[in-house]
Amino acid sequence: MFWPLFRLTVNNTFGLSAARYRYFVQKKNVWEIPAVAIPIGGVLVALSLLVYTLARGFVTAGLQVGQPQIAFTFALVVLAILTFVSGIASVVSVFFFSTDLPTLVPLPLRPSTIVQAKFAAVLLTEYLEVLLILLPTAIAYAQLVGGGLVYWLAVLLVFLAVPIVPLALASALSLLLMRFINRRHRDVLLVVFSLAFVAVVLWFQMSFISMAPEGDPTVFLREVLAGKVSLVNLIGQAYPPAAWGTNVIAAPGTLARLGSLLGFLGLSGAALWVMNLAGGRFFYAGLIGGTELARRRLTAEQRTTARAEAETRTVQGGVVRALFWREWRLFMRVPLYVMNGFLASLIVPVLFLAPTTIKDPDIQKLLASLTASSNAAFFSALVLAALIVFLVSLNTTSSSAISREGKTLWISKVIPVLPEQQVQAKMLFAAVAALVSALPVVIIMGFALRMSLVRLAWALLLGLLASALVLLLGLLYDMARPYLKWTNPQQAVKNNLNVIIPLPVAVGLLAVMGLLAIWLYNGIGLTELATVGILAVVLVALFVPAYRVTVAAAKRLYERLEP
Repeated sequence: MFWPLFRLTVNNTFGLSAARYRYFVQKKNVWEIPAVAIPIGGVLVALSLLVYTLARGFVTAGLQVGQPQIAFTFALVVLAILTFVSGIASVVSVFFFSTDLPTLVPLPLRPSTIVQAKFAAVLLTEYLEVLLILLPTAIAYAQLVGGGLVYWLAVLLVFLAVPIVPLALASALSLLLMRFINRRHRDVLLVVFSLAFVAVVLWFQMSFISMAPEGDPTVFLREVLAGKVSLVNLIGQAYPPAAWGTNVIAAPGTLARLGSLLGFLGLSGAALWVMNLAGGRFFYAGLIGGTELARRRLTAEQRTTARAEAETRTVQGGVVRALFWREWRLFMRVPLYVMNGFLASLIVPVLFLAPTTIKDPDIQKLLASLTASSNAAFFSALVLAALIVFLVSLNTTSSSAISREGKTLWISKVIPVLPEQQVQAKMLFAAVAALVSALPVVIIMGFALRMSLVRLAWALLLGLLASALVLLLGLLYDMARPYLKWTNPQQAVKNNLNVIIPLPVAVGLLAVMGLLAIWLYNGIGLTELATVGILAVVLVALFVPAYRVTVAAAKRLYERLEP
């Protein structure tokens, strides 16, 4: 029963039948295909070129010490982290919140079969991340080192096996947590655990980097050049399958390749066995436990006291304020939304903090040069503002604001609140989320670069102003064509093409504002504060009409929306 159930799960997850019927049978809104495919294709090509450039740099550096395969080790470690972090939220969504569960559970299916089919559907979505990172790395290595038929077959094998171990472990952990954790605390604990896991991995890698020889670095370099130290095994200690996958692709001997392949496939099979065992033991129990509510009998005195406490906590406020807190609570209730919204803003500051922990004179000199002169400090602050905009553009709070409501959109349409006020509340929530995303970056960069408080303040101001414009356009686009026909919360974000729209908008806006800043500061010769003031005025001048257009269009767009 696995294959029929797998095909059904994939169809439901990606909405294939609905899309085929809409575009090729009804021939409705066919223009959406190129309108969405072109910008998404552009973003994917840009990301692939970025990964290719980084991989080529790793291969070139590795060639200097006779170990160019180190590029694959870095790529596989990064893929393991990304797969586990994104997988734990996706698995919870697909396993326990799909609308097909009431139909599947009564059928004569083993719980392990349902888990296997849903795991395979989630695995398909993870292969996109693998393709974006592993393929450019393989191309860069083949161009600089060479690679024949055996090389590309090995790359294909590693490509298929890479996400299995981290995703299987994420699935087993999610099944275990959903079985034994109280329903009231599940979502919070899943988010906290996922973020804690990422923090531990990053801390381990930073600590591992700091373990570089404290003595004469030339001794360590000579050992590397002499082949006494394997950088692949050294870095692979953080995640051994990364070293095995690297050896499968680029080990010099056939025996070494086969041994690593057996280890890689054996661990993947063991991880799948653990996941399957956890599915058979805990899936139904966790699923039933997710719909149960604990009931407690209260005495008359306890009910009176509880009612009095509730009345004291009830404070009448504005409509927009109430809608804002509604958005906040609904967003924080789904771990997948939180992970997609804030994870990048937590990882990137840690990555910027890592170089400050390495006591290397060249790195310390590089950090000091970024604020050594007024010119360098000014452009470093501009880069900080651009980084804030980039991270906020990855935030899905505004570009999925309407889509996240799904079939419950009718509630927003029948409540006695104007659509304009609902849009204002969604924009306010997105703005607060942008501030939460920006603060860690500003704090870490200020600490790492010893940037002055004045520059940190105006970098934060410019970053938030530009981010507000990007978020507003994302909200307007999602309001114009929301994705409401999802069957589980994962699809509202991961299968929603609207969440990619803010990224090209942010790139275009940053390019224009960057050129304007260079022209004002270097071309005309304006002072730093004057340049910042003009940039802020331009951003406000762009935001005000965009805000008015969005609010004015709210009523018309809300009226035509159908859940």
